[in-house]
Amino acid sequence: MATTSGTRAGPSHRVSVSLTDEQHRGLCELAQKNSVSIAWVIREAVNRLLQDDMPLLYVGRE
Repeated sequence: MATTSGTRAGPSHRVSVSLTDEQHRGLCELAQKNSVSIAWVIREAVNRLLQDDMPLLYVGRE
């Protein structure tokens, strides 16, 4: 698992996802602008989502 500092703790897992052209283009631009890899951007987004107690999973639920 990657941490926000970019170090890995324990074994890592490979995940495959399909993105729209717009999503991929946005990730490429964000990564290039910040001199990081697309993978880093995705791992950082996942870390932030998990730290925020996964709010996307609770949208519209009571």
